[in-house]
Amino acid sequence: MAPPGSMGVVDPGWEHGVAQDERKKKVKCNYCGKIVSGGIYRLKQHLARVSGEVTYCDKSPEEVCLRMKENLERSRSTRNLRHPEDKSRQSCSSFRQSNNGDEEDEEEEEQRCWSRRSKGKQSVSDGSLLRSSGYVDPGWEHGVAQDERKKKVKCNYCNKIVSGGINRFKQHLARIPGEVAPCKTAPEEVYVKIKENMKWHRAGKRQNIPDDDMGALSFRTVSQDPEQEEDGVELDFYPVSQDRLMLGNGRFSKDERKSFDSMNARPKRARVIPFQSPSSCKQRKIYTSCSNRAVSRKEVTSSISKFFHHVGIPTEAANSLYFQKMIELIGLYGEGFVVPSSQLFSGRLLQDEISTIKSYLREYRSSWMVTGCSILADTWTNTEGKTMISFLVSCPRGVYFHSSIDATDVTEDALSLFKYLDKLVEDIGEENVVQVITHNTAICRSAGKLLEEKRKNLYWSPCAMHSTELVLEDISKLEFVSECLEKSQRITRFIYNQTWLLNLMKNEFTQGMDLLRPEVTRHASSFTTLQSLMDHKANLRGLFQSNGWILSQTAAKSEEGREVEKMVSSAAFWKKVQYVLKSVDPVMQVIRMIDDGGERLSLPYAYGYMCRAKMAIKSIHSDDARKYGPFWRVIDYHWNSLFHHPLYVAAYFFNPAYRYRPDFMAHSEVVRGVNECIVRLEPDNMRRITALMQIPDYTSAKADFGTDIAIGTRTELDPAAWWQQHGISCLELQRVAVRILSHTCSSVGCEPKWSVYDQVNGQCQSRFGRKSTKDLTYVHYNLRLREKQLKRRLHDDGPPPPTLNYALLDRLLPDWLVSSEKDEEETLVGEDGPENEDNDDDDDEEDEEGENCYIDSVNVDGEDNLDVYDDDDLSDDD
Repeated sequence: MAPPGSMGVVDPGWEHGVAQDERKKKVKCNYCGKIVSGGIYRLKQHLARVSGEVTYCDKSPEEVCLRMKENLERSRSTRNLRHPEDKSRQSCSSFRQSNNGDEEDEEEEEQRCWSRRSKGKQSVSDGSLLRSSGYVDPGWEHGVAQDERKKKVKCNYCNKIVSGGINRFKQHLARIPGEVAPCKTAPEEVYVKIKENMKWHRAGKRQNIPDDDMGALSFRTVSQDPEQEEDGVELDFYPVSQDRLMLGNGRFSKDERKSFDSMNARPKRARVIPFQSPSSCKQRKIYTSCSNRAVSRKEVTSSISKFFHHVGIPTEAANSLYFQKMIELIGLYGEGFVVPSSQLFSGRLLQDEISTIKSYLREYRSSWMVTGCSILADTWTNTEGKTMISFLVSCPRGVYFHSSIDATDVTEDALSLFKYLDKLVEDIGEENVVQVITHNTAICRSAGKLLEEKRKNLYWSPCAMHSTELVLEDISKLEFVSECLEKSQRITRFIYNQTWLLNLMKNEFTQGMDLLRPEVTRHASSFTTLQSLMDHKANLRGLFQSNGWILSQTAAKSEEGREVEKMVSSAAFWKKVQYVLKSVDPVMQVIRMIDDGGERLSLPYAYGYMCRAKMAIKSIHSDDARKYGPFWRVIDYHWNSLFHHPLYVAAYFFNPAYRYRPDFMAHSEVVRGVNECIVRLEPDNMRRITALMQIPDYTSAKADFGTDIAIGTRTELDPAAWWQQHGISCLELQRVAVRILSHTCSSVGCEPKWSVYDQVNGQCQSRFGRKSTKDLTYVHYNLRLREKQLKRRLHDDGPPPPTLNYALLDRLLPDWLVSSEKDEEETLVGEDGPENEDNDDDDDEEDEEGENCYIDSVNVDGEDNLDVYDDDDLSDDD
């Protein structure tokens, strides 16, 4: 009897669920919305409320529950009736050898018999043989059965009771996701042992070393049809036995099957190459499926390294979550995996990724009715010097990439930029957009005003990150700060342009850590690197007092080397560095708040952090206007548009962490900003009036705003979540507050090093080429943004990499790394070169216009050369 699938019969379970993936292993219930893993059989257990392996569906109708129970019982009875036929089928191979009839009929009978056995029946008989011979599953060493049928097992390490038998319990120990929670307290050796056992279990037989004459047959031939090739991958998702590889898949010719039959014995299964987890880094030797040659971990990593360097993949790609998942799945798949063709990657697989991305974008869109969204225009310069704008859409659920353009000409024309922004708002839907964020330049401000005039229910906002970067840029031009930065840059340039000295520092003094610390923007990177030098003050002094430095024949005796050694040993230099860092630290805290690595949105805190930064700078300089005055003038010049922006002040007002503090400043601009936001973001006039009338309840903490739980969570909950929880008595005001508090204040979303495909945009002239590049860019950026979001949620940013991306450093820290022309004439690679010559500080200055990633930098007139500090001030603050 043919299986139902071959006769075109559709399983009745599909009437009550929808497949969520191509392999139909995840099915969504139509009644409760739960996504059940394990295929249609597990969904029917869910609907039939069968205990042991899946949770019940409480919302399914009673007739559906009864019908699924009957279907499951009928399936079990049919399966039991088929068991007696298995014994007669097992004799078909020997019957074929004694029969000299028609060859084609014999081959078909042979293939049918072997394919039936390959569907798990042989593994069942092997399991019964093991149990009858006294075999005890190794999982029972780590758990205790809680019932007679041994369906519930208690873990010896975390005491969790796992339902589903010993196999499910071993998934718990092996930390295999999908069906059971992992055991976090099991020892590492137990985890590795059980994981290896689970691989053997899935393979269906014990793993044996292959015979020499059979090794070559374990490779599958590559299909010329990409569609068939992908289908083969889907069918053989887990490592399969040799008989299925050769006959079950039908991939060998008749002659190959004849040679196989002549051996009069089933071949031994080749040993599957298991995946080695990062926690287990032993140099294990494992056998390949084509020969008895042993393969070490070193050979595997060397092969991966060759691929990285051959294709030109950045080494930090090894930290990608997708790369690590790929290696793990290949290891779990085992032998016989066929790499998809390049046509498949650029064709169907690419379109599958686009479909996957758009599926979770639908989840983002579903939240816009409540929170709204922000359009981010992220402007940056690529390696070819072209100005690019990446358009992203941000909401509390996440950020996604919409499109990008070559904006080299657009950034000089406010009307052209306005048209792009207006078209994007139309595509997203004006009713969903709360604000459009661009850089804080004259062209962007003009385009933003045009957009606000046409679109009456949204705001244009300047990027707080860009405005703060302009603040740091002008602070770095103050004479006192500039002198300190230039001396520090001479130190890093001298060390990083001498390989032996850099290696000596990292190996013996800084434990492999670098002095350079790239940040999200160029000038922020300068001050974080200055802080890094301060942190390594003792290490740098030790470096220039070490024997390696003293005994060097060229570097220590050169004029530049003596100058750098003198600066590192100078107490006055380090006092100046410390004083600069103290003065700039409040502004750096604003940068960190905007680029927060957590899930907190930055707009509700931006105004408060800016006010706090100004007061902190004033306090650091002992309220001396001569000292803090230059810093304040720079801040006011670039932050003025932010201090008076309605969204910023309204977010400050509606943030309960600020509003109920005793030092809350209810300036007139704050009240005015709240009124403007209510009018602009609430189109209905009656709701506007109601929302304005509800403000006294919020300010006086009446009704739900004044409950104990509301008071206790003012600083604990996210402001938007606090309003959703406690603003239920003022629904009209709640709606406006949530739409204001649910946003970011920065347009920086993509990192410059992500621009892989934008560099080839100009090379694609055909319509198909442009479409392909557009799709690649769309998938690339969205996968990057998705990974960034996942790492933030997992708090898995990890330690800084041991090696830095010097291409990125050349853009973010050029003055700290790039040598001047005189430096390049010196021999700085070892100790055998000529004597170094003197190099003045002025030679190290570079044209910042070409290097700066940001557009239209504005200077503060009349204040750049102001220097009011002396050595007495520094000594007092040290």
